[in-house]
Amino acid sequence: MERWFRTVRLQLLPTLQPEDKKSLDAINRRLWAWVEGEYHRNPHRGLEGETPADRWATHSEDVRLPADDLSELFLFEQKRRVQADRTVSLDGIAYEVDATLVGETVVLRYDPSRPREQRAVQVWHRGKQIQVARRVDVYANCFVKRDHGTKALQPSKPADSPQNAMRLSDFDGAQDASRGSDAAGDDKEIF
Repeated sequence: MERWFRTVRLQLLPTLQPEDKKSLDAINRRLWAWVEGEYHRNPHRGLEGETPADRWATHSEDVRLPADDLSELFLFEQKRRVQADRTVSLDGIAYEVDATLVGETVVLRYDPSRPREQRAVQVWHRGKQIQVARRVDVYANCFVKRDHGTKALQPSKPADSPQNAMRLSDFDGAQDASRGSDAAGDDKEIF
């Protein structure tokens, strides 16, 4: 950087005219004209005698340009462990994430300049974006039953066990009863 500043002071500044110094735009125009017209076209000792333009031409395929949206590169990151109720907390706000991530550590990526209530929070796991987290609906969440001993969510109605499943004979008996018949039907189970 010191070499760059010295080169600018020695080669560019003496060539500036009084009208070039009247505005920042005028100085920038003269700077870019000098960089593209002279600086990039002269051999540099640091480049082993090559010009910056020639070095760029021979090595430009190795340069990766950033994506169109540079804001993605400057997101803040926070690590969080997903709780048993599949939530994570960020700045006092609870977010829901995919249930398969329960117990896992995830990376939350977000833009801190946006208001907390409106910011999108990306959920990353093992280097891949999984989803955009949703804010927990506190009202709906208060109706979810939990087993406080294990901290697991409990369904409001237990699932039917195979012993309580309906059998084909239950249907036959209902049809026969509606016809006035005393047929018992077969005890075939439906699975």
